[in-house]
Amino acid sequence: MLLEDAIEIDCPPAPLFKLISDVEHHVNLLPGYLESSIVERRADTFVLQREAIIHGRVRRWKSEVSLEEGCSIHFRQLEGPLEGMRVHWDMEPKGQATKLRIVHDVRVKPWWKKWWLERWIAKPAIEKTARAVLEAIKRAAEMREKQ
Repeated sequence: MLLEDAIEIDCPPAPLFKLISDVEHHVNLLPGYLESSIVERRADTFVLQREAIIHGRVRRWKSEVSLEEGCSIHFRQLEGPLEGMRVHWDMEPKGQATKLRIVHDVRVKPWWKKWWLERWIAKPAIEKTARAVLEAIKRAAEMREKQ
C-alpha cells in the first residue's frame, strides 16, 4: 500500500534539507517524538532509534536511513510496529519554495491480515501522522526563513 502526502513550503531546498536531515533533532521538530538517536553508522547509511507518542500510545522503532544530499531522505523500518515499511521524504524546488512529499510504502504482515490492517488501522494513522509531520516541518522551516 502506497500513501502519499505533500506540502509546499516557503523555503528554498538547501536550508529545508539541512533542517530535515538533522534527524537527531527531530524531537524538537516533529510532533510527539520523544527520541531520535543514531545508534549505528554504516558505510552509506545509519540506524536511527526512535520513540514517539502515536495516537496516545508510546511506540519504539528502528530505521535504516540514507540521505541523498539536498533532495531526499529514505527510511526503512528494521524493527517496530510497521517493520518493513519504507518512507521517502522527497523535495522538489518550486522557485524559492520547495514541495516536500512523504511517501509511505506499507507492507503489513502477515498476509492474511493485510487488507484489514492496511485499510482500517495503518492507513488512517499514517495519513494523520504524515500530515502533522508536514505541517510541523513547514512551520519550522518558514519561521527560520523569516529570521
